[in-house]
Amino acid sequence: MADKTEVKKAEIPAAKRKIEFSNPYIQKTISLNTTPAQLAFDTAFDECAVSMRNLSAVLPTIIKNQSDMMAVNGAVDHLINKALAELRKVAAQIKKIADDNGIEMGRLSYTNAATVEAKLTCHKAGQYLQIITELDELICLVHSAWFAGFIADDVKSSMERKWRRKAIGVAAEIKSITNRAFKAHNNKGPDQEHDDDLTLTDGASTTETGTEGSEPAATATKPKRTKKAAAAAQPAEAVVA
Repeated sequence: MADKTEVKKAEIPAAKRKIEFSNPYIQKTISLNTTPAQLAFDTAFDECAVSMRNLSAVLPTIIKNQSDMMAVNGAVDHLINKALAELRKVAAQIKKIADDNGIEMGRLSYTNAATVEAKLTCHKAGQYLQIITELDELICLVHSAWFAGFIADDVKSSMERKWRRKAIGVAAEIKSITNRAFKAHNNKGPDQEHDDDLTLTDGASTTETGTEGSEPAATATKPKRTKKAAAAAQPAEAVVA
């Protein structure tokens, strides 16, 4: 009887240990003075960081065609670089107007400045965080110019709204590009996996973000992944938005 019990125990397979993937990240503390920058961080940063992580660590494991990855990364880099260039151009214009008119723009104090913790899951997440910090710096300049009297009340409000929407819209576009890249890969048959280029558009034209009065571009619904894509994406599951 004892022998039969030992045989049954031997037949029971050993339980597999569940492995939790350990993904690297950097915790960065930044100060945000202005409400537009704080709203952009609270609304968009975490989801954008997840998209950036998927773009940097997951997508390259399932897309072997180098030109496809270059197309996706190029689209995202264009969005980030364009947003930073526009923020810096407007900031330089405000500084020049102040210098030309001999206006001293002092450092302002803020009633509800916030210190936030940003979890950077990859290098690209830090690039989007840079957009938020430069948005904060730009709005501080707008407020200084408003206090100095050469920016009107309605212009101040308009600029706050415009550049907040611009920053949030960039995050929405990045998420949409990443999701479309996964969808394009999942829709391919086995024979097409390395032959066709990824299509970053779904037939609809991309709406330019940051235009005054416009809303941020709508984000694409994350497509269902194939078993192959799901297996490759598993290491990024630990990243929480």
